[in-house]
Amino acid sequence: MTVPHDPGIDAMLADLLAPPPRGGDRGFAASVERAIDARVAYASARRRFWRSFAFEALAIGALLAAIWFLSSAPLLAPLAGASHWGLAPPLLLILLLWFGTQRWRQA
Repeated sequence: MTVPHDPGIDAMLADLLAPPPRGGDRGFAASVERAIDARVAYASARRRFWRSFAFEALAIGALLAAIWFLSSAPLLAPLAGASHWGLAPPLLLILLLWFGTQRWRQA
């Protein structure tokens, strides 16, 4: 009869149930490293995009405010028209076209 906590039995069972020894899978390790590098590069590109987007959105907001203030100035009242936005649409179109060309140039 065996004792419930016999160290010989535990060692024999560990030897029998252990997986066979084998070398590491270099292909899997390389693919994991490539995936990590790709994720880091994507995160960096994403941060650059959002930083650039925030800066450009702030610049567009500032330009729109400047256009609105200029269109409501008494000196430019004949160009602005009755709604105070007569000058803004063409300038806004130019600004949006510039913004679009900047995005396409970076791609």
